[in-house]
Amino acid sequence: MKDKIEMEKRLIGKLMTKPSEYYDLHGMLSEDIFNDSLNKKLYKSISTILNSGGKLDMIGVTKGLKNNDAVTRLAECVSLDHYAYIGRNIVLFLSQEHKKVRLKKLAQSTIKRLDNGDDLFDVIDHVDDQMRIISDIKSSDIPDIVKQLKVLHDDIDRRMSSKDMNGLPTGFQSVDKFTGGWQATDLIIIGGASSMGKTSLGLAFCYNCAKAEIPTAVFSYEMGDTQLLQRLVSLESQVNNRYIMKGTIEDGELKRIHKAIGKLEETCLFVDECKDSSLNYLLNKIRKYVIVKKVKFFLIDYLQLVKGVGSSREQEVAVVARELKNIAKELDVTIVALSQLSRAVERKDGCRPSLSDLRESGEIEQASDIVMLVYRPEYYGIMTDENGQPTEGLVDLIFAKGRNIGTGTLPLRFQKEYTKFIDPQDFESKFISVKPEESF
Repeated sequence: MKDKIEMEKRLIGKLMTKPSEYYDLHGMLSEDIFNDSLNKKLYKSISTILNSGGKLDMIGVTKGLKNNDAVTRLAECVSLDHYAYIGRNIVLFLSQEHKKVRLKKLAQSTIKRLDNGDDLFDVIDHVDDQMRIISDIKSSDIPDIVKQLKVLHDDIDRRMSSKDMNGLPTGFQSVDKFTGGWQATDLIIIGGASSMGKTSLGLAFCYNCAKAEIPTAVFSYEMGDTQLLQRLVSLESQVNNRYIMKGTIEDGELKRIHKAIGKLEETCLFVDECKDSSLNYLLNKIRKYVIVKKVKFFLIDYLQLVKGVGSSREQEVAVVARELKNIAKELDVTIVALSQLSRAVERKDGCRPSLSDLRESGEIEQASDIVMLVYRPEYYGIMTDENGQPTEGLVDLIFAKGRNIGTGTLPLRFQKEYTKFIDPQDFESKFISVKPEESF
């Protein structure tokens, strides 16, 4: 018993000193695994604070606990952290010990009922029900095809009523029409060479979701939060981003900037400048934003700056891509991740990108549902197209992979002074090379 209480104290200390562990262990933790009543109360207080988005401290956790030993116990827990077990091992151990205790109690109560002459089949049914509970076997864990088909039926009805779009809005009529909007559980990759505009496009997608009152989060590993917000202000105010950066703004432009800032304040957009590049940190962040802020759409800028695990960079990126897809499915959210292209694209005739040009491309392609490649001919000095038409501002948004939508190319326009993408007016005539994938 003493060893188990010590384990409980170590777990509480882990949660106090590294709250991100709570989100990593979410789904494994419960009050039931704590045998000591004071430890159970401390965990309940910690859980309440973290679920509400609060910050852990000694006063906050022990507030409301009438036991005078609460502060002393919490201090002991913190001092024990980091010396023996990691959080996951502690939880597994305590969970198993909790099940052992329940099994012993079940065995004792079963013997007592049999000795009292209770109906044998009633006893068996009771034991069966309790074993399911102890083993965490729930009827909901077994798929029900009737319920599944009901969900599918409702989903089809919803799609029929929404006509062209049934997912989260992209903010671009052409993209909405082609994709049906962003779908929950999807991992979407936006690939592009440096300075091609992929960050601006990703931000536009985020801003359009946020304006539609969909909680949205941006995780930036390359740019600071102020820089990203400045881009959004430029986009919304139609004031040249360079002028904002230099401070050479006219009075009329300043009014538009203030108005744009006001609009941004009203949106449910979160811009997070990530200080830690580890994969676990990112996954914990995603879980926290979903639990606390109900975020449904995420942008990660960019994929190759997240550090995974593996013996090579290719393996690291593979792990990152797979885990992002897994967490998108687990939490029922949409994740857009930006990705760099390899230098090989610059050696191609016309420098037009393809799937193989994604840096560490194999696993990224495998894990993703949609891969979009941003291509601006003028960036490479190509000033006219094959028909002799000017390419200034022209963007090809290449859907190189579309698991459920097919492949194709959509034209957009890019206003680099505002880092803004827009739909061309003559979209229908320029919609090209759209075809379904042969296999999903």
